[in-house]
Amino acid sequence: MDQPHKRNANGPSVEEVLKPILYADIFDFPLTFDEIYKFLEFRTTPEEVKTLLAQAIESKAVILVDQFYTLPGKPHLINKRRERWAASQVLWPKAIRYGRWVAALPFIRMVSVTGSLAVDNPRDGVDDIDYLIITRPGRLWLCRALIILMVRFGRWRGVNLCPNYLLSENVLYFEENNLFIAREMLQMIPLYGQEFYIKMREINTWVTGYLPQGYGLNLEKINDRLSPLQLFVKKIGEFLLAGPIGDALEKIAQKIQITKHTRLAAKHGALDKVVFTPDTCKGHYDGHNNRTMTAYQQRLQAYSVNGNLKNGVSSK
Repeated sequence: MDQPHKRNANGPSVEEVLKPILYADIFDFPLTFDEIYKFLEFRTTPEEVKTLLAQAIESKAVILVDQFYTLPGKPHLINKRRERWAASQVLWPKAIRYGRWVAALPFIRMVSVTGSLAVDNPRDGVDDIDYLIITRPGRLWLCRALIILMVRFGRWRGVNLCPNYLLSENVLYFEENNLFIAREMLQMIPLYGQEFYIKMREINTWVTGYLPQGYGLNLEKINDRLSPLQLFVKKIGEFLLAGPIGDALEKIAQKIQITKHTRLAAKHGALDKVVFTPDTCKGHYDGHNNRTMTAYQQRLQAYSVNGNLKNGVSSK
């Protein structure tokens, strides 16, 4: 298991304050000051960060353009971020509309947007809309079967929905504690299920071991009030599927889907990257977690030699 970053006994270095910028560079994503502060891997104050960033700018380790920090030679990423922000404004209404219909399905307890859209950084507006979804225990695979029907409807309408991470209420704690998951948890935008979102954040206290400033909640888009039609669909579905019929359908859906997706994972060489259990459907075939952390480590190594930045910025 990865270990949280430990603060240098002599205080933070310029290297350390650049880490969020290096991580975001993987996604061509310049950062604002507030974003850098939120995703630092050590406990600090805004004043201390401003001092360190000023040192980094002075030594040309980073550049500041229109309130965005990015690496030297990459000022063009500022316009790219703005373009992607504009693309995200087109995607968000679709993500919310479909997300709320997912929430209207029986036994859905929480729906949140993750991935690139959660940070307003969809690639040219063509990225999938990624969802993390919480269900009632004993109904996860039935819920997923119903969600897939909505995915197909969305695809027919030209909207790419990707509900690639489903959990039941039984597994709100993430056993895999690492920087990637800590960042994803801080970035996720819940659309429905405030109680379960807050509970998930409270249970996973390890997140602030990796990102000590990451204690804020993203509640700006959450809305637990379903429309009368959505509420009717949810209540009727839960009434009809709460008993033996639902139990039988859950077993069938679980067996069919786990068999199918285990076979697909094996075909893609991704059996070590997916998790299919009665309480978990983690269907990430592309190894995004591992690829991201590998790219991050490569950037850290490329920017650092024996603890000193190549461009001349030394540790404080």
